[in-house]
Parts: sequence; structure tokens; C-alpha cells
Amino acid sequence: MLAGVALQLWLASLQDVGVSGSVQRRAVSNVVRVLGYTPSKPAALVAAIVYIVCGLCFFYHVFRRRNYWALCLPIAMGIGFILRVMLNNPDHQKRGPFVSEEILTACSPATFLAFNYIIHGRLLGRSMGKRHSYIPPNYVSWFFICSDVLTFIVQAAGTAMFTKTSTLNTGKTVFQVGVILQSASYYIFVIFYFLSWRSCRKEGIATGHEAWWKIYKLLGMSSFFIIVRTIFRIAESCSDPGTSIRTREVYLYVFDTLPLFLAIVGYIFYWPGPYFERDSIADAVPMEKVSTSSV
Repeated sequence: MLAGVALQLWLASLQDVGVSGSVQRRAVSNVVRVLGYTPSKPAALVAAIVYIVCGLCFFYHVFRRRNYWALCLPIAMGIGFILRVMLNNPDHQKRGPFVSEEILTACSPATFLAFNYIIHGRLLGRSMGKRHSYIPPNYVSWFFICSDVLTFIVQAAGTAMFTKTSTLNTGKTVFQVGVILQSASYYIFVIFYFLSWRSCRKEGIATGHEAWWKIYKLLGMSSFFIIVRTIFRIAESCSDPGTSIRTREVYLYVFDTLPLFLAIVGYIFYWPGPYFERDSIADAVPMEKVSTSSV
């Protein structure tokens, strides 16, 4: 109920956010020139609170179970939206805060993707069985995480060019390339995810009631919302300045911020850490019933 009320207030606060020509009558700043609008202070504040609360919940799980591999979630997004609140004030629309805000809100979600890569690799290695992957589970996480890091660097480099008039167009192109490469990497990961899903169902080790299988389904749901976000980011980065998707902030919150929140909030209630602490394949089905077939 509280989440629903917060969402309504959030969306209501965006109704007055329009195109750049009517946002402000004062001189056009770097923020307005790049984003196409002045960020909504109430919307950014709600987003900051939501992501900081999520981050604290994840920290609770991380330190309680010593799952330090999960420290990538998601406090950086909350800090990014705090900076976005500051950008509503013309006195704070300077290069440093703007670049930091864009990197934290546009690029830090790469850590959400890395979290899912780790979950997939560890579930394969410790709960599902290595035979259900085309790539050795230890390599799955590292391969996609390395790809994630490289595309993050590309996006961050493009973002750093946004606030200079001389490099604005180049920065947008670099950022667009980073977004497309990161999205393509995750789409490939989703293909491997479904291949492993099909292999487990075919072998019969997953009846749908195992605890680790529920985490695997949660991973699929998280991937769905991440794909929604990547499609939006690609469309936004490829669109021309002045188009609705670039000049109305509401699209950012509905198709970027909200999907990313939905992609990770389930892990607060179903923390995957306990299923990585030991090999639970014996709990799924008696070993004598497991065939020797592989992917």
C-alpha cells in the first residue's frame, strides 16, 4: 500500500515536467541542454529515498550472511538521485555534480546486471549442476561482468563529455555505443539463461518447488525488467533532441527508474545467498534419478 501511494505521488510530481522550451525562462544551462528539461525535485527525492532504503536492506543481507559479493547493490543509485535533487537548483547545475549524477543514475545500474550474472553462475555451479551450461559456471559470471565493466567505462566516458559544448555530440555517440553494447551483452546472457532453464526442466531435476528454482525464476523476472530498461535506454539514446522521449522526464522514471527497482526489489524478500553456501543438487532430486545428459 505504501509503495502504491509513493508511486502515485511520484508520478503526480512529474505532470508539470514538459519540454525544454517551457521548463524554465532563465538561460539554458548544461543540464537543460543535455537532458531537455530541469529535473523534478520531488520525483528525484522520492527515487533517492526508495533506492537508499533498498540499499540498506541489501546491506543487511550482505553483512548478516557475509555475502560480500553482493555489495554492488544499489546505494549508488540513491546517491545519484540526491545529486539530481540538487540539479533542480540553477546554482548547482555545474559540470561536476551533473557528470556525477549522470554516471550514478545512468551507468551504475550496470551493477544490477553484474548481480544477476553472479547469481546465475553460482546457481549453476552449486545448485543446478555445471552440465546445464554451455560455458563453465565460473566463467559465466566473469565473462559477462568483464563485458559489463567495459561498457560501463564507455558510458561513463560519454557522460563526461556531455557538459562541454565542443564534445556534446561525441559524448552522446560514445554513450549510445556503450548502451547498445551493454544491452547486447545482457541479451546474450538471457539466451544462456533460457538454455539452462530448458536443460534443467528436460533432465527433471527441477519440479518447480525447489527453493533454488524459485530464485532462478526470480532471476528471470529481474531480467525481464532489465530488458525493458535497456530498450528504453537504446530508444532514448538513438532519438533526436526535442523528441518527447528526450524532453519529458516522466519517461525516464516509468521506463528506467521503476523497472530497475522492480528488477531488484524481489531479492530483498528472497535473498539468494543461502543457496550458494553448499551444493544443494541432492535436495532437488535423488542423484540416482539424475541422468547424465548435458546441454
